[in-house]
Amino acid sequence: MNDRKAIPGRETMRAMMLAAGLVATIATCANAQERTVVGISAPLSGYFEILGEQVEAGSRMALADRGDVETVVADDACSAEGGSRSAEALIAAKAAIVIGYPCIEAFDAAMPRLAEAGIPVIVLGVQAEGLGREREENNWPMVRLAPRSSDEALALATHLRTAWRTAGFALIDDGTLYGRQLVETVRFLLEEFNLKPVFTDTFRPQLENQVALARRLQKAGATHVVIGGDAFDAAVIGRDARAVGAQLTLAGGSALVAPPSDGTLPDGTIIAALPDWLERDPARDLAAKLPENLPAADGYFVPAHAAAEIALAAIATAGSEDRVGLDALVGPTFETALGPVRFGDDGNLVRNLFEIFVVTDGKPVPAEGDSNTGAIR
Repeated sequence: MNDRKAIPGRETMRAMMLAAGLVATIATCANAQERTVVGISAPLSGYFEILGEQVEAGSRMALADRGDVETVVADDACSAEGGSRSAEALIAAKAAIVIGYPCIEAFDAAMPRLAEAGIPVIVLGVQAEGLGREREENNWPMVRLAPRSSDEALALATHLRTAWRTAGFALIDDGTLYGRQLVETVRFLLEEFNLKPVFTDTFRPQLENQVALARRLQKAGATHVVIGGDAFDAAVIGRDARAVGAQLTLAGGSALVAPPSDGTLPDGTIIAALPDWLERDPARDLAAKLPENLPAADGYFVPAHAAAEIALAAIATAGSEDRVGLDALVGPTFETALGPVRFGDDGNLVRNLFEIFVVTDGKPVPAEGDSNTGAIR
């Protein structure tokens, strides 16, 4: 659902970033200590290297024109050991604020050390529900620029409780942890509004034939179905339902986002997913500034750019202080590449980044008719 051109290899990407001035070593000039240090931690080696490249590229683009800011990048390797090393490196560099840590293993190891040093962190990617509780219990100076794991189901249920209020709906899952959690959370949220399914079931995934399931749904009177599964299964269920004369409206989470080779989702399918930020305002303007085919311009690129924008605003609030206070991050509204961003007292976003898309003519379009984008990340 994203038609960007194929990306070049890693070495080509690194050369492009060097040419663009996006990669730099730690400054050692005499006036370095007069500049505020922004730390970036991300996996820059190993299997998850591309994630780190996205975080680094997005952050550096936002910080590139700031002569009063020094950027220090640490490789957390997406591991506990790497997280410890990166925290020590950023503490030694006297970072005023740190952004990154998309992997929970590295974050768990780094956060206690950074908290002890009084360095606030803008976390990217870690969606664990328990993070807010740990933050409160340990008095960690951090905010999370990422959805919580329940936000996907929350976005879907919020839409369905109005759109499906009078529908006979079913809840089915493929037995995976993701599928079960999505369906159970949606079920709980809908029942709060006295909306109960006419049918529930766990199906066998990756079957070429789901006629039996389609007939059970039809017999139960279900006309709408929430699927805790992937696009392949949703496409097969929709096809086989039509074959037995049942017209089903399907809905699910981001697992329904897949290439056409996984099957064609029926028009009207509802999907809760993250948008492709570079194809909508205000991040659309960033696309014009990117080197052509930059591999890192995806995934965490725009969130990292937004995190750097937030860091700069917080640094401005801190003034001459050598550390950014948590009060500079919690409460204010920041204008970023993700749009307006604000963190609540629990350190979480007050806005759900997941949005609702409806498949129309084989492509996802925003449910509210926003013409900014028809793409899903």
